[in-house]
Amino acid sequence: MEKKQAISAIMTALQIEALLREGHLEQAYDQLHKLLEREPDNAHAWYLLGGIYRRQQLWGEAINAYNKAKMINPDGPAATAIEAIYEILDYNNMKLTNP
Repeated sequence: MEKKQAISAIMTALQIEALLREGHLEQAYDQLHKLLEREPDNAHAWYLLGGIYRRQQLWGEAINAYNKAKMINPDGPAATAIEAIYEILDYNNMKLTNP
């Protein structure tokens, strides 16, 4: 990746993170999809997308996005996020079977 493209990707990621902090999930989602079209191997973008899905309780989509991030960057935070989702799902299933 050229230096100019790398700087552009960093700026885009920072803008997306700002949108997420401000609660603008739809705008962040749109920006992430544009970024991932240009950079499908951007682990951080996949991680952020997983976070959006997690906030919306779209667990399967969140796990898929985090898995893509983990495949690209095995040492990144996606593995921990996946474990957290499985804990949430286990807890929810326990509540359903043992009210």
